[in-house]
Amino acid sequence: MNNPFKVAEIVDLIVRLFLIGLLLAWCFLLIRPFLGILLWGIILAIAIFPMFLWVKNRLGGRGKLAGVILTLLGVGVIIGPVSVIATIFVNNTQTFADNLASGSFAVPPPPEGVENWPVIGDRVEKIWTLASVNLASVLSQFQPQLEALAKNLLFLAANIGLVLLKFVLSIIIAGILVINAERLSSRIRQVFLRITPKQGQEFLQLATGTIRGVTRGIIGVSVLQSLLIGIGLLLGGIPFAGLLTLLCLVLAIIQIGPGLVVIPSIIFAWSTMGTLTALLFTIWMVPCTLVDNILKPILMSQGLPVPTIVILIGVLGGTLVHGILGLFIGPVVLSLGYELIVAWVNQDVKPMLNNTNSNQLNEE
Repeated sequence: MNNPFKVAEIVDLIVRLFLIGLLLAWCFLLIRPFLGILLWGIILAIAIFPMFLWVKNRLGGRGKLAGVILTLLGVGVIIGPVSVIATIFVNNTQTFADNLASGSFAVPPPPEGVENWPVIGDRVEKIWTLASVNLASVLSQFQPQLEALAKNLLFLAANIGLVLLKFVLSIIIAGILVINAERLSSRIRQVFLRITPKQGQEFLQLATGTIRGVTRGIIGVSVLQSLLIGIGLLLGGIPFAGLLTLLCLVLAIIQIGPGLVVIPSIIFAWSTMGTLTALLFTIWMVPCTLVDNILKPILMSQGLPVPTIVILIGVLGGTLVHGILGLFIGPVVLSLGYELIVAWVNQDVKPMLNNTNSNQLNEE
C-alpha cells in the first residue's frame, strides 16, 4: 500500500520543479529580446579586460574611470567614422538628385574597348551610349529594377543601423561588466565549479582564452585586410580612398565585411579604367576581400590547447547556425565539448592502463 506521506512529498517536488521551470522560462522570455546584446557585451568585456587592467593601472587604480574611458573610446570608434561616411553619402545623394532634376547631370560617353568586354560588353556599350545622350530614357527603361534596388538599399541601411545600435549598447554593457569584473568573475567561477568541480577552472580559462583568441583574430585580420584594401584603393586612384579604407575597417570589425566597399570600387574601376588596369585592380581586391576566411582560424587558435580544426569548425558552424554572434559562441562551445570528451576518455583509459600494467607485472 502506498505511503500517503511519500505521495505528498512527490507531489510537492513536482509542483516545486514545475514552478521553478515556469519561473526560469518566464525569465528567459523577458531577456530573450536582449540576449544577443547581452552576449555581445560579455564577449567584448572578456576581450577588452586586459586593456582595462592596463588603463586602470595607468590611472592609479581608478577602475570606474578606466571603464568609462574605454566605453567612450569604443562608441567613438563605431559612431565617428560611420557618421562622417553617412553625412558624405547623404550630401552626395542630395547633390546627385538635384543635378538629375535640373538636367545638369551628364553621363560621359563610354571609353573605347567597352564593347570588347566578354559576354556583357556589347549590351553595356549600348546602354552607356544611350545614357550619355538621353539619361531619362535609360532610367525609364530600368525603373522597376531601380525601385527594387532602392528598396533593397533602404532595407540594408536599416539593418546596418540596427547592427550599429546593438554594438553601441553592447559596448556600454561591456564597460559596466569590466568595472564590476572582480565580483562577476567570482560568481562565474562558482557556476563553473558547480557544473564540473574537477575541470571547472580549466573550462573557465578555456572559454575566456577562446573568446580573446577569436577577438584577437578578428581585430588583427580586420586591420591587415583593411590595410591591403586601402593600398589597392590608393594605387587604383579610387576617390576618397582613405575614408573608404576606414569604412572597410569598421565593416570588417563588426563582421559585415568590406564587400560593400570593394564591389562598388571594382565596378567603378571597370567603368573608368582601361581593361588591363581594371583587371589587375580586381585581381588584387578580390583576394584581399576573402583573405579573412583563411587567416582568422589560424590566429584564433594560437595559444589554445584545442586543435585548429576544432576552432575552424566552431567558427564556420557557429556562423551558419547563429549568425555573427556564432563566430564567438561556436568555437567556445565546441572547444568546451572537445575538452570535456578528452577529459572523459582520459579518465576512463587511465584505470584500464593501470590494471593492464599490474596484470602484466603479476604474470611476469
